[in-house]
Amino acid sequence: MHLPKAAENAIRLLNEQGYEAYLVGGCVRDTQLGIPPHDWDICTSATPEEMQKVFAAFRTVETGLKHGTLTVLMEGEPLEITTFRLDGEYLDNRHPKEVTFTRSLENDLSRRDFTVNAMAWHPEKGLVDLFGGREDCKKGVIRCVGDACTRFEEDALRILRALRFAARFRFRVEDETKKAIFEKKHLLRHISAERIAAEMNGLLPAPGAVDILAEFHEAVFAAVPAMAMEVTAFRQALAVLDFIHRQPALCWCALLSPFAPEKAKDVLQQLKTPLRLQEDVFSLLFFRHMEITESTLQLALMHIGDRLIIPLLSLQYALTAAEKKADEAALKERLHRLTAAAQQLIDEKACYTLSALAVKGGDLAALGIRGPAIGKTLHQLLETVCRGEAENQRDPLLALAKSMVLKDNG
Repeated sequence: MHLPKAAENAIRLLNEQGYEAYLVGGCVRDTQLGIPPHDWDICTSATPEEMQKVFAAFRTVETGLKHGTLTVLMEGEPLEITTFRLDGEYLDNRHPKEVTFTRSLENDLSRRDFTVNAMAWHPEKGLVDLFGGREDCKKGVIRCVGDACTRFEEDALRILRALRFAARFRFRVEDETKKAIFEKKHLLRHISAERIAAEMNGLLPAPGAVDILAEFHEAVFAAVPAMAMEVTAFRQALAVLDFIHRQPALCWCALLSPFAPEKAKDVLQQLKTPLRLQEDVFSLLFFRHMEITESTLQLALMHIGDRLIIPLLSLQYALTAAEKKADEAALKERLHRLTAAAQQLIDEKACYTLSALAVKGGDLAALGIRGPAIGKTLHQLLETVCRGEAENQRDPLLALAKSMVLKDNG
């Protein structure tokens, strides 16, 4: 492993004071898989108080001292260093009642979720793999450490973590672990909506998401009951997901495509997702059947805005491609053509918003138009311009506004 200087120094300082210290978890797993690590977590036999003495010369953040974690800033990088620990009894299928510090690396690794996450590494001692994580990395397997049912009873969120890791790395879920997922899926009702949403947000964009969601849809529906649907409808949703660019809003649109926009938004509200995501999914699904061509792009921009027009085109492509009623190459060509045309309109600052309209509210007021009629007339003018039925020029639009008001007044 080519570890950063900060991590190497932290391990050395702990070792010089007589404590064991290892890299652990995701950075070790990713190295085994040939993936550059992004986070460098360290576990140690030193207690939090002992760590604070070792790193007294450095800035530290008491991230979670009662759970044994201290963040140390070294070489400009934050390092999370955690004391070897044993988890006490789990009371809510999520959190241990208490955490006990231990001097044993084996005890610490034995409490972890999956074998691929239960490896440790030392610059001199090399890999410590007590549960077959390296072999499972080679075989592409997600397997619980120890008894799978026990692991999921301790923390039911591990069920979704198993699916997320399997989807991310295109691994298969080992048979006993798979059996335990189906047996313990009901425990997901104890997990907070926010945590479920976070795992789903990690799962949906993953390369193997479609296969994992198809295989474990019962667990997904147990986690998000509001999303439960007929298997046929879910398969169609997954077919749409298979053609989606991996943006969160688009992934959710695909998964919730069998639902009306209101129902889809309700699912996301129950998951307590950010309001912007809820509104984006609602808008994209609401306009998914809008007929968009080069000549109607400006009108589409008026309705959905420049931030969502290209995602909308991508969603329409995926919905059509999933139905297999048109040639995929032709659909891709259309998508690329419309995307380029939409981007050109955006770059040219074409008129598709009221702020870009040549006529303002004050101009209409000067004509004697009052109250709500001003807003109504401005929107009518904007739509006329977006339809290509008028140029965005002040005098012609004012003349058109007069005729609109006269017509409305009979």
